Amino acid sequence: MCDEQSNDIGDLVPDDTIVFRGCSKRNFLTQSKDGVQAEAFQKDGRNHRDGLSLASEIIESVRYFKKNYGAIHIRVGDIHALGRGLEVRYDATDPRHILIRNMPCIDRSPEERLQAESIASELAYIAQIASPIPIPVPPIINPE
Repeated sequence: MCDEQSNDIGDLVPDDTIVFRGCSKRNFLTQSKDGVQAEAFQKDGRNHRDGLSLASEIIESVRYFKKNYGAIHIRVGDIHALGRGLEVRYDATDPRHILIRNMPCIDRSPEERLQAESIASELAYIAQIASPIPIPVPPIINPE
């Protein structure tokens, strides 16, 4: 597994929680936008050093993207029920940021890549589309 960074990892997220993953790439959804592709859950160790990012709210799942292609959602208990040793944890510094830990990375050894592809496919199968269209993100207003 390639969770190289473990700073600021918080508590486990309860199983009945729905979490969101923003679609940062067009290929996270099927071309007809009626299904989730495995690419949505492929973890690249260079970019996801602490885990695969999710969010507690749909807006937060896309807030920091230059462009988004919608969002997907999944129940935490369904992730844990896969029996793959995955942990869904809060970011200790931002409770809206959630991480899937113990995921294999797509950019590592051939064996780890096969595991990563398999888990990504399983997650895509149980995930659902929250929005098949780009989500408008309101600007953050700082009260002064």
